[in-house]
Amino acid sequence: RNYKEKTLAEVPEIPKENILLEPSKKNTAPACTYACLQLHKDEIIFIVPADHFIPQIEEFWSGVEVAEKFLQTHQGIVTFGIVPTRPETNYGYIEVSQQIEGDIFKVQRFHEKPDCKTALNYIEKGSYLWNSGMFMYKNNYFIEQMKRHAPQVIQPFFMHSDIEKTYDLVPSISIDYALMEKAEQMYTVKARFIWSDVGNFLSLKELGMKNSKDAVTIDSENVFINTTKPTIVIGMSDVVIVETQNGILVSKMQGLEKIRDALRKIT
Repeated sequence: RNYKEKTLAEVPEIPKENILLEPSKKNTAPACTYACLQLHKDEIIFIVPADHFIPQIEEFWSGVEVAEKFLQTHQGIVTFGIVPTRPETNYGYIEVSQQIEGDIFKVQRFHEKPDCKTALNYIEKGSYLWNSGMFMYKNNYFIEQMKRHAPQVIQPFFMHSDIEKTYDLVPSISIDYALMEKAEQMYTVKARFIWSDVGNFLSLKELGMKNSKDAVTIDSENVFINTTKPTIVIGMSDVVIVETQNGILVSKMQGLEKIRDALRKIT
């Protein structure tokens, strides 16, 4: 509910009555369930996180149309898998099996955020995609699957008409744990667009952020610099240099996944 006014300001074209407000934070499974129970069972629903960046709008909508067309003739849940560009340890992965049609693949298994060695192995195998957290389904299939695999989430919505009382009863759980890892028919669209959840410093470079204006590089390649002070880099490659109010980071791009380990040593 804290985001009501911000949401209305961002999307004034959406009627106020179409915006649902959760009384408390209970993660994504209750949020998805709350929304879907307000809609017709035959609707195709598209769940999209609010904090992702997708610059290629046309390609994005092409992928959405592929998923929507597939669901018109198939039962299941369609996720959107992103072709990895690096061994990222901050994303979950989707392991795919056979190709169903075009860019639609059967999901073999979902994998949690891996360590660097495992992420490298995923890249080498080529059958793993980043889990974007976007998914689409027919509403009736979602409701049926929630009743089967996550009754603890959906049943409270049938017990109370008061959303406050409902949210007192539902557990705090992600839709991935509650349903995606258990649903019978899981598919993924192999996305053809650039995507980022802007989750780390390297993603800023990939999204086109330029080096600081007072940065100078000599005999260096693929260096990302974001600092407030003049910065000189000589004879280095594949390096990220970022200054924040709390400190300075200098890292090889392939080593950014170790930031959390480093922070534990200085905090």
